[in-house]
Amino acid sequence: MGENKSKNKNTNRFKQGLIGAIIVAILMLAAFFAAKSIFNVEEETKITSETVEAALKEAKELTTLKYRYKNIASFENSQQFQGMKIPFTTKRFLYTYEGEIHAGVDLDEAKVKVNEEAKTINVSLPETKILSHDIDENSVMVYDEKNSIFNPLELEDYSNFRKEEEAKVEKEAIDKGLLEEAKDQTLKAVKELLNINPVISEEYTLTVK
Repeated sequence: MGENKSKNKNTNRFKQGLIGAIIVAILMLAAFFAAKSIFNVEEETKITSETVEAALKEAKELTTLKYRYKNIASFENSQQFQGMKIPFTTKRFLYTYEGEIHAGVDLDEAKVKVNEEAKTINVSLPETKILSHDIDENSVMVYDEKNSIFNPLELEDYSNFRKEEEAKVEKEAIDKGLLEEAKDQTLKAVKELLNINPVISEEYTLTVK
């Protein structure tokens, strides 16, 4: 049997990630052009559930929280017998890389209800989640490799360790409030995006939740 140990040696990775977090949707210039492609601002557009949903789907890339980080972690494994390490069976390596997590909501699943008589628009967003997690392959470096003829390093050691570390990063980001921040910013971004249309901003009461 083997004993795996993984130690995170970069306590600043999430500080760096939060500094790099960007909500593109609140950049009004970008949001303006996204909305204008759906709502013809220069002409009066009829507001329906379909046109509002189409605007949201068109702008889904603008409502994503991008969380960038750097990670350094170590892998160690030794064969054991009755709970004791067997000498000369230790293998290990140090693994560093950079990644980016995209968190937000899938706007394809947003539900829109327009009440023309009451002049209200209600937008219900799905739950916030991690949409993607990408590793910059050019940043991946492996150091301090130690092999053992009795317990050799294998490709699965690297691939499984990488998956474990990605899962840890995601959990730590969620524990630190990544999804809550993405939810708050998405609500704000959707409101700003739809209110670019003067018909909505002047004639309708918009609720996003």
